Amino acid sequence: MEKKRLSNKTFTPIGRVLESILDQCRSDSAGGILHLRHVWENAVGPPISDNAKPFAVKGSLLLVHVSSSAWLHQLQFLKTELLDKLNLRLKNQRVEDIKFKIGPL
Repeated sequence: MEKKRLSNKTFTPIGRVLESILDQCRSDSAGGILHLRHVWENAVGPPISDNAKPFAVKGSLLLVHVSSSAWLHQLQFLKTELLDKLNLRLKNQRVEDIKFKIGPL
């Protein structure tokens, strides 16, 4: 029994599919996580943005991944200041709280 081989033209590489899904979910338009990451970098500056990156947003809660427990602890003290700086630069949304978690940047 011979197996027919399907042409590669009928398949879409999984990387392209995932990239398309991520583009839809994490758009750079106002409200998307990529937009928040860009605003975050401008709002907090290089020392913080090198060690802490927005990872997800749920409603008005922003989850930020940090590089170490030392940064997590330090950013807890700066949370109010960070919220003020971030919200000054956001146009269509407002972040009410930030949760810091050690995770991949």
